Amino acid sequence: LPSWNVGKKEDFNYYLDEQLKRLQTDKIDFYLLHGLGHSTWKNLKDLDVFEFLDSAIEDDRIGYAGFSFHDELKLFKEIVDSYNWSFAQIQYNYMDQKFQAGKVGLEYIASKNMGTTIMEPLRGGCLTNNIPSDIQDIWNQAETKRSLAEWALRFLWDQQEVNVVLSGMSSMEHVVENVKIAEDGYTDSLTNEERNLIQEVRE
Repeated sequence: LPSWNVGKKEDFNYYLDEQLKRLQTDKIDFYLLHGLGHSTWKNLKDLDVFEFLDSAIEDDRIGYAGFSFHDELKLFKEIVDSYNWSFAQIQYNYMDQKFQAGKVGLEYIASKNMGTTIMEPLRGGCLTNNIPSDIQDIWNQAETKRSLAEWALRFLWDQQEVNVVLSGMSSMEHVVENVKIAEDGYTDSLTNEERNLIQEVRE
């Protein structure tokens, strides 16, 4: 749902029905209220977005309701506690552990048995492009050599609270690389030495 475009209650069904039409389907399995923050959240609540979600699930136009988030942790917890969500999508990577929802938010939704989806795992490419030589020197100390993308993705998959990682891929080479990395990315797959290395890079 393009939350920022919702101006009246009727817009909820307008956008969903238009999306179903364009996708040429009668159901969207996982439906997000996109980009929630203070202003969009207040507006959606005032327009009774919960009634819309309940009805869309009941009439089988959507399977599971979730939201993506860009704001402060306090608001994140308020939103999580406000509805019986199935999942949430947050920005999280080894640098952004205290940014927006962050690590605390990740653990919070996991404790509520909600699905967790991670966006910006490479921080828009910043964790793989133009890396300073002193940072590269730290990575070079690793016994097992990995690409910068693999280190960032494996950091996420190593954590049991993470269910899905959305990695931006702009070429077939990226697709092949990410699929290969994913084959070895699972909970507790990094050693303590490797986790300490990531923490050193972060600091």
